[in-house]
Amino acid sequence: MSASLLAEVWWNLHMEDIYKVYPNNPPHYFLANAMYLITGSTLYKQPFLRLDSFKDFFLRTLFQRANLLGWVLQAWAVLHNHYHFIAQAPEDASSLPTLIRQLHSITAIEFNRRNSSPGRQIWYNYWDTCLTYEKAYLARLHYVHMNPVKHGLVQDAIHYPFCSYRWFMEQGDADLKVLVFEQPIDRVKIMDDF
Repeated sequence: MSASLLAEVWWNLHMEDIYKVYPNNPPHYFLANAMYLITGSTLYKQPFLRLDSFKDFFLRTLFQRANLLGWVLQAWAVLHNHYHFIAQAPEDASSLPTLIRQLHSITAIEFNRRNSSPGRQIWYNYWDTCLTYEKAYLARLHYVHMNPVKHGLVQDAIHYPFCSYRWFMEQGDADLKVLVFEQPIDRVKIMDDF
């Protein structure tokens, strides 16, 4: 069997597991143990998470669902109308749509229950990026930690309880902190016009 035929057979057997194409959406790469940046937005950028209790519920649901599906959170920021998180995928990285579907469903039902608005759409969409370069990963960690500052919610991210900055500063590896915070974030391309 020729090398090109072997490559084609491998592609046909394996790529459908890691490269998913969905109608009307960009393709998604699902790589085991890879780092992913996920951004989600509310419908019409409405501030459905304006109340701290809603942000807290969202985070608790994110931690629970990620843990159940084997996703290891690295950084997170939850704001009034969007969120970002970075997580390491489990062996079955194709569980990402399940994670987001459960996160959005559980939080939407609870937010609507609290506001007496059953059936209202809360979430618009989410975007995922597989981070394949170390500097891209480090810069995005920096970006997510500093997101509440970027959006003017606080002057110092240490004072924002719905992002991972404080956790990272208290529990992160000293060498990793240096690597993360020396990465410039002014040219990082992330969906974040919220």
